[in-house]
Amino acid sequence: MQLVATILVTRAVYYLLRPLSAPKIFTDILGGVLMGKTALGRIPLFHNLFPLRSIMIVETVAYWALCCHVFLLGLEFDMSVIANLTRTSKKAIHVAIAGIFIPFIMGISLFFLMNQAAGGEYHNKGCIFVGVSLAITGYPIVARVLNDVKLVHTDIGRMAMSASLVSDLISWILVVITIAFLNNEGTTGSLSLFSTIGFAVLCIFGLRPALAIIIRKTSKENNFNEDYLCCVLVAISAFAVVTDILGTNSIVGAFLFGFIMPNRILAAAFLDKFEDFVTGYLLPLFFAVCGLRVDIWSLNNDEGNYWPIALVVMVLASSAKVLSTLLVSYYGRMPTREGLSLGIILNTKGILAILILHFGAAGNFLRQADYTVMVVAILVMTGVVAPVLASIYHPEKRLSHYKRRTIQNGRQDGELRILACFQSFRNVSGMINLIDSSNATRGSPLTVFALHLVELVGRSSAMLIVHNTRKSSSSRRGRKNSQSEKIVAALETYQTLNDNVNIQALTSMSPFASMYEDICSLAEEKQTALLVIPFHKLPSKDGKLEDEDNNSFRGVNLNVLANAPCSVGIFVDRGFGISENGESRLTMRQILMLFVGGPDDREALAYAWRMGGTEGISLTVMRFLPGDQVEEIEAIDLPVGETQKMLTSISYVERHKKLDDEYVNEFRLKTAGEEFVSYKEKVANNDEDIVLALREMHHTYDLYVVGKGEGIVSPLTAALADWCDYPELGPIGDLLITSSFAQGSVLVIQQFSGSGDESIADTISAYNSSQHFPNWQHLSVEDGGLEMEPFANQNGKADVHV
Repeated sequence: MQLVATILVTRAVYYLLRPLSAPKIFTDILGGVLMGKTALGRIPLFHNLFPLRSIMIVETVAYWALCCHVFLLGLEFDMSVIANLTRTSKKAIHVAIAGIFIPFIMGISLFFLMNQAAGGEYHNKGCIFVGVSLAITGYPIVARVLNDVKLVHTDIGRMAMSASLVSDLISWILVVITIAFLNNEGTTGSLSLFSTIGFAVLCIFGLRPALAIIIRKTSKENNFNEDYLCCVLVAISAFAVVTDILGTNSIVGAFLFGFIMPNRILAAAFLDKFEDFVTGYLLPLFFAVCGLRVDIWSLNNDEGNYWPIALVVMVLASSAKVLSTLLVSYYGRMPTREGLSLGIILNTKGILAILILHFGAAGNFLRQADYTVMVVAILVMTGVVAPVLASIYHPEKRLSHYKRRTIQNGRQDGELRILACFQSFRNVSGMINLIDSSNATRGSPLTVFALHLVELVGRSSAMLIVHNTRKSSSSRRGRKNSQSEKIVAALETYQTLNDNVNIQALTSMSPFASMYEDICSLAEEKQTALLVIPFHKLPSKDGKLEDEDNNSFRGVNLNVLANAPCSVGIFVDRGFGISENGESRLTMRQILMLFVGGPDDREALAYAWRMGGTEGISLTVMRFLPGDQVEEIEAIDLPVGETQKMLTSISYVERHKKLDDEYVNEFRLKTAGEEFVSYKEKVANNDEDIVLALREMHHTYDLYVVGKGEGIVSPLTAALADWCDYPELGPIGDLLITSSFAQGSVLVIQQFSGSGDESIADTISAYNSSQHFPNWQHLSVEDGGLEMEPFANQNGKADVHV
């Protein structure tokens, strides 16, 4: 009955406050408070539900659930993320240190203010518990709140993530020190602290490698049986007992065991199997135990007129981190609004803050009034973060002027912004050669945001690391030779040789399921016109594509195509710019642009046009024109509404044919007389004529630039579209990589759907937006179930049959 009542109350509070984006830790704590004397505990039924004789049993189960929950928190800390703290900006570190030191001092002062105003006896050591509780920031909770308010990919969100991670690690150190010295007297406290530190060092550098070896030898291809679950549960208890014997607390050992877990796949599997049971079923008992100690009504009854002092303490406690962050932002020359937002974000508390207060109350270091005031203050701090942050910080307003989402609509003499994604170091050579072919000049510079995509296994919070490519290579000596470091070093070398190219290197660490969100959010924040992602198949040494598919990364590409805020290019690299002996090609690069028609082809022509102005590039544009024997596909009438005209697909296609002619004629006029830019036309009646024309080409091209063909299904490529192995490449792109006559690399471009004639495109997509995607979904099921759900809500261009 105690479990049933606790779960029902906490779940009811969660569902009632979910529209306010309140974090679950807030609703759990509030539910526990409501279970106590503040609300439901005053009802005889609830009061009799927790008799004094049963508290020992309830606390035992609650502490066991707490150990398991803290172990799960340790699993969320990925060691690779911790290792990247050396790249955290100094500003974020300063914010984290100030956000711990100033609230800690203020907490100590508030403790003495409360107790001296109330009078009576109090324990001086209680000030440490209040100070530590205010200094703590809950890193996992911060990550969830930022994700809810859509700020996780902004500059303020990344700084908050870095600062909260540093703060959370320091908070655990403070908790260990606090418990070690307050639970033990004299030299025993120092002995307890140093023995715990020694045990932690042994776990990280001794037990962690040993666990990695054991897991690798006992598991088969990361398949884990149920015995692992039992072993992990036993290990949680064992680690908890060891740190309890050493004089700190059982939660330290449980957290340490989760922290050193070497296999992230095993950690993810354990989270999936165990988290819901612990956090949803057992952990609410811990909040109920904490809530039983909270009695807001006793502030007046026992302490006289104590409410004014309590309100002052709550306000000062809630403003401690905000004031510290504003102070750092002032000296760091940050905007006041960003400093205020950062302070509110870092005010988010986790279970550790409630836990340290609970330890203080259980050890009689804190009076019931002190405990009640601080718990309510933590509730206020954590609960108001999401709604207040959403009301004062609107990142979408900064992006309202983001207009140049395509290359075609941008200025040819202006800056071009590209987001280039790297799956591994093997993408570097081809991507750098593609960037080098993009005609960066002093009047038209190139800004490249190079994003290394790293899969984050488990439920660790995603991170975006910003590298400094201006650092000298000597400063990188001694660092781990990781994939990111290799990519950054290669980009740094290229940038030093090209004054007109500005490169900012970043690393995104996130699960494959949400990786496309990181890519699209970064593209929108950086206001890029082109987003280039590598094809999921990598080239082998002979230039052919590998046989095995990376279906997870293919799912990332598909979701990026459906959600990108700008034009997208899928780059199939088969050694672009590299000769057969593996060295850089010194001869002129041959690029062929194939134009059939439609918005994607116009965008591909716009990019190829820019590439044609690069020194050492020979560009050939071949346009396929329909002949007299083209078999027309039956047109489709698209009803728009009673008050608007009937819009047919024929009028839509004719409009795009006119746009194609105008843009091609503009290209021919402005490139006339250029030595290394040529234009050809071929008449074709069907797909066989296109294949025959490509086979008869005598030149060997290094790069083929084609449009994806979304928006219009041409009769010249309709048959090819039905036989696509990779629909994300379009009919021409799929033909080029699956045929034997085209050995060069391929760049397939999809134009941003909001460009051009938006009204017509949106009208047609409202009627027929899912024409093309069902085929993709069917293919994904055969390939292992790629995530295709975002396509259901895609508002892009529709396939219109001519």
